[in-house]
Parts: sequence; structure tokens; C-alpha cells
Amino acid sequence: LEMKKQMENWRKTVADALGCDAKRLYFTSCGTEGDNWAITAACWQNRHLGRHIVTTAVEHSAVLETCRWMERQGYQVTYVKPDQRGNITAEQILEAVRPDTALVSLMMVNNELGNVYPVEEIARGLAAGNPKTLLHTDAVQGFLEVPFAADKLGADFVTVSAHKIGGPKGVGALYIGPRVRNPRP
Repeated sequence: LEMKKQMENWRKTVADALGCDAKRLYFTSCGTEGDNWAITAACWQNRHLGRHIVTTAVEHSAVLETCRWMERQGYQVTYVKPDQRGNITAEQILEAVRPDTALVSLMMVNNELGNVYPVEEIARGLAAGNPKTLLHTDAVQGFLEVPFAADKLGADFVTVSAHKIGGPKGVGALYIGPRVRNPRP
């Protein structure tokens, strides 16, 4: 009982830092597990909507490898390429979205170049044009560096990891928004 109480305190601490309700935060073993869970859960939820995913060509391998695995499961993946400076616009992402797009997944901050991607603008575009398409952002590099609140960002899934903010390796968390039903881990 004491450990359960302590876990709930830790969950509230992380949720407060992430800007979300603690009931929407799930601890994972790392950012990779959070990315894997988000992508597969989104595809499961939207399996009747379609079998298309939009991501970027410069994602962390945690996202790219999961997308490649989804391709082997019959999904089509569009890999949006950045410009020469590593920038990706909301327009590029939204142009790649189709009526059968189950998921858009992109990092908040590029882990090699530091480019900040327009997650909130993409969320607004999806809400206007493809309201059933779910949005995942790998915010491992942006957590506590780029100001945002998970419950206002517009993403359905937000992945974070402890080791990027001075915590131990082997600890991550996944925010799962209210539009997600039955997020099978």
C-alpha cells in the first residue's frame, strides 16, 4: 500500500510537469516502449478508418522501426522529408494525410538538429480536416525544454523519457488523451 501511494505521488509529479491529469499518464520502461504503444494503439483503434500512417523520415528509430513493422502488417507509411535545414512544416504533414490515415506520428524536437516541429498546428489541422486521425508526438527531447501542456497540445499520445531530464534510464511515460479508447498495451 505504501508503494502504491508513492507511485501515485510520482505519477502526479510527472503529470503536473507534463500538464495533464495523472489518470492519463502511464509509466513505461522507456520512450521506445511509449512510442511503440502509441503507434500500435492508434492503429488498432483506427483499423476500420484505414491503414495509412504519416510520419517523418527523420524520426527516432523507436518510431521508424515501429512504422516499418506496421508496413509488414499491411499498412502504408508516408515518410515526410525535411528541407535542407531539417525543417518540416504543418502543411507538409497535412498534405500527406489521406481520408484513410489512422495516425500521424512525429517528434516534437528533432534529436539530432534540435528543430522544433509544429505539433499544435498539425493537431488543429487534423481536427479541422481529419478529425478521426490520431496524433502521436515523441516529446522525449522537448519535455521540460519546449513549453507545452499535454492536455492542450492536441496530441492524443505524448511520449516522454526520464533520462533526458536527468532521471534514470529505463523510465518513461506515455500520456494517452481522452479520444483514445481501449489503448491496448
